[in-house]
Amino acid sequence: MTIPATLPDDIAEKLKLPEVGQIGYVVRDVGETIAFCRDMYGIRPWMILEERPDPCIERGKEVHPVLRIGLAYAGPAQLELIQVVEGETFHSKHLEKPEAEVHHLGFMVQDLEKRLDACSGTGIEVLQRGTIRESGFNVDYAYLDTVEQAGIVLELIQWRLGPIPIPINRSMHNLVSRLGSATIFRGRIIK
Repeated sequence: MTIPATLPDDIAEKLKLPEVGQIGYVVRDVGETIAFCRDMYGIRPWMILEERPDPCIERGKEVHPVLRIGLAYAGPAQLELIQVVEGETFHSKHLEKPEAEVHHLGFMVQDLEKRLDACSGTGIEVLQRGTIRESGFNVDYAYLDTVEQAGIVLELIQWRLGPIPIPINRSMHNLVSRLGSATIFRGRIIK
């Protein structure tokens, strides 16, 4: 599978998608992959989180995976590396494919609920939905079952500080990384 040059117009229009904000990969070892990306391509800083999304609903069923997540920016797009540490999740099935294959394309949104309502009217189902909570930050996400329509899984991502939606981009990532390396952030920062 390759990254679609553009998403089909009907999908992008129905969901009113912004530009791709994230390229996600499922990997066997986040640490090794970060080291490779940092040493080979100079991608840094990396924020590493070990999370159990709460709640996490996959195809209507509650699941309890533990994920190690690495986040960094390469140009305007965030790279997300996901390692399944414990439990079952649809991410695990992706490891049967070559590791360098893209798992999903993510879109940073400020109105997740509204966009999910729009999805329900198009027949697009939610594969998995959850919230990751980290030191006052909440990341609400929903993976959409769009392989047939778009050629790849799409993810809608909304960051919040408490109840307030916040934009996430390279500048915000760098700020959170600086704060996280100096204060209460539970994640690790690799520069």
